[in-house]
Amino acid sequence: MTKLLLAFLLSLLLFAPTNAAFAQTAPLVVDATAAAPPPETGYLHLGTTTSPTGHKLEVNSQYLTRDGKPWLPVMGEFHFARFPRARWEEQLLKMKAAGVQIVAAYVFWIFHEEEQGKFDFQGDRDLRAFVQLCAKHNLLVLARIGPWNHAELRNGGFPDWLVKQVPANALRSNDPAYLAAVQTYWHQLRAQTRGLLWKDGGPIIGIQLENEYNRGKAGQGAVHIQKLKDLALAEGFDVPLYTVTGWQGARYSEREVIPVFGGYPDEPWGRGAAKMPPVEVYNFRFNSREGGNLGIQGGETAARNNPVQLAHYPFFGAEFGGGVPVMYRRRPLLTPYDIAAMLPVQLGSGVNLYGYYMFHGGRNPRGKLSDMQESTRTGSWNDLPRIGYDFQAPLGETGEEHASFAYLKLFHYFLNDFGDLLAPMAPHAPAVQPTNASDLSVLRWSVRSKGKSGFLFLNNYVRNYAMPARPGVQFTVQLPGETLTFPQTPVTIPADSYFIWPFNLDLGGARLKYATAQLFTKLTVGAVPYYLFFTQPDIPAEFVFDATTVRGVGTLSGALKAVDGQFKLSNVQPGTIIKLELRKGGIAHILVLSQKEARQTWKAPLAGAERLVTTPNEIYFDHDQIQLQAEAQPNFTLSIFPKLGHAPKASLPLNVGPADLFQSYSATAPSRTIAVKSELVKPAGLVPPVRLGGPAKGTVEPSDTTYQQAAQWRISLGDTKLEGLDDIILHFTYAGDAIRLYAGATLLDDDFYNGAPWHVSYRNIAPDVAGKPLLLHILPLRQDAPIYLEEGRRPSFPATGQVSELQKVEAIPRYRLTVDAR
Repeated sequence: MTKLLLAFLLSLLLFAPTNAAFAQTAPLVVDATAAAPPPETGYLHLGTTTSPTGHKLEVNSQYLTRDGKPWLPVMGEFHFARFPRARWEEQLLKMKAAGVQIVAAYVFWIFHEEEQGKFDFQGDRDLRAFVQLCAKHNLLVLARIGPWNHAELRNGGFPDWLVKQVPANALRSNDPAYLAAVQTYWHQLRAQTRGLLWKDGGPIIGIQLENEYNRGKAGQGAVHIQKLKDLALAEGFDVPLYTVTGWQGARYSEREVIPVFGGYPDEPWGRGAAKMPPVEVYNFRFNSREGGNLGIQGGETAARNNPVQLAHYPFFGAEFGGGVPVMYRRRPLLTPYDIAAMLPVQLGSGVNLYGYYMFHGGRNPRGKLSDMQESTRTGSWNDLPRIGYDFQAPLGETGEEHASFAYLKLFHYFLNDFGDLLAPMAPHAPAVQPTNASDLSVLRWSVRSKGKSGFLFLNNYVRNYAMPARPGVQFTVQLPGETLTFPQTPVTIPADSYFIWPFNLDLGGARLKYATAQLFTKLTVGAVPYYLFFTQPDIPAEFVFDATTVRGVGTLSGALKAVDGQFKLSNVQPGTIIKLELRKGGIAHILVLSQKEARQTWKAPLAGAERLVTTPNEIYFDHDQIQLQAEAQPNFTLSIFPKLGHAPKASLPLNVGPADLFQSYSATAPSRTIAVKSELVKPAGLVPPVRLGGPAKGTVEPSDTTYQQAAQWRISLGDTKLEGLDDIILHFTYAGDAIRLYAGATLLDDDFYNGAPWHVSYRNIAPDVAGKPLLLHILPLRQDAPIYLEEGRRPSFPATGQVSELQKVEAIPRYRLTVDAR
């Protein structure tokens, strides 16, 4: 009886659906006295590291180096063939504005050789043009050339003809017929990338071979990965980096490739319709690099990689979820926190390349012979929409910034500016850790340090689970020759907080002992460095400086005390500027923002200097031009620091506002109202019970016959001219199982219902509309359908037990403002 009672109380502790405070009973201590071993070099056999201009890109057992300096880049996946070519450049510039430095891109075989021997690199499939655009804007490229990719695509990206010609057990092996087909395809890819590799002065720094591969029969496994690398080299793919996905017992040739890892905030590929237990990506990892929820389609049981083996390789990420897709049987709906809270966890676990899958959503192109949908009807594990691949990514399939975009930027700017400090720092586990990913009772944190300097990483957020506030928190970090306890006054860590705090950090000659605010970015104005921090909601911001490095501290906000050889500035409010007079001479400034202000603050070189731009609008930069976009409301505001010293030109009349540290401007575009009407032309029929089956033995998408029961509406739009607009976004608020938009008989886009309005870019579909009638189909959702929907997202059902409602249709204009800073 006692054991049962204890088990019951423990279950309440781990999964209590409350935000009540949990007192921290165990001391928060981490031993960071041990020095990290020096990085191992010479183990990896990779490609040419030096560009024609002498720039070097190298990798050791711990991190990347760029021109000999540690480098911790941000990488984001963008499938160019899933997005209109006419918009590639602006979308790449949005990625760059967010701090992405490397663009990862699958190159899908089925897109380029759908018919055997007929290669297509035109239009949206123009690989060369895409890579050249990346080069134009100093973005590097990691090409994931497969030949098998997955990516929620038909046959995992294999053309149908290949699947028919080569037996299933010979695919993805050293079978001669398969390798001959791969070689022919890769020969074409090499022709498209001629002159664009790093060794040629181009942006392609890496190649991923295969994907999610752990097969181990004859002609498979490590010998196959090595054969693929040999084929790539024979074609001339000589690059600094060769990678393979490393999870779930991946097999690869030792020393020849780098295994990369990842993890997702949910598992839409799962079988069940229930809420998932807490996901491992929100819990720090010190003994494993696997996110715990990455599977391999058609994989085999295989031994996991062990720490001894992986000690030769840096901890790189290629597939940390920038979102998740909506699949038929599971339909997660993410928040920005679901994605952003992963960053301090992964970085605090030792990740030294943060790669997203996806960073940009898109749409499957139409094939000549078949659709490109991954589906159980073609033998795949999952059912995806036919066209839509929004992925809830930071940049969605419409090209819009999702809310997560600005949240992630906060970490990217930190990595861009301070990644060289973080990359050589070793992770250290605290003395007390959660017992597993489901243990919500213990505060989750870690430290990375080198010598006495480092960063503290904390996460008190777990998707779909209420985390408690943690009162009375102080951290003790044992360092070589010093034990640092901070903050000096214990604080309460609110529920759902996550952050990175620095300690013993050199700020232009001033030693910051610690800050209870997150380091964001830096810039130099004249000869004066400015360091930007942002506060966490409901945590008092405190800065403590070593008085041996700082002569004086000037500020108009916060309580300043000088005691025990330190300057302590507490209760610092957002908007504060801290002026540091350095012992060595000169000054440095700290600018403290709120988290919201930091999300609206961007950095770019403008008019010959690095500047900050603050705006609530969407933004990207094209050389000296600031491009702003606003949805629904035609109003623009922005502020620039340091001030330009001249009046900028703009595409709309620009109003000059008040000036303090920043110079502010505003503009208003001519307002547009776009009429939209919907007319029911066919009511919904009754759909049969949802079927079970497929390789996953789970819920599968209804048949084409069932889709004939969808309700249909004719959609009429008013003035859809895009002159003066960035786009028109169609918003469909509805309830049903699946939604499809047609121009006549041509399917333009589709999605599965997850409780959120569906957005469609008119700019993306306009070339296919051409005067054809727009028709909207909504398949009824059955009340008894065994699918996963987020809590509170299941619609109301009528007496029939089936719902197919179009509740609202809107055509929302997206306005544009161009400001030329020259």
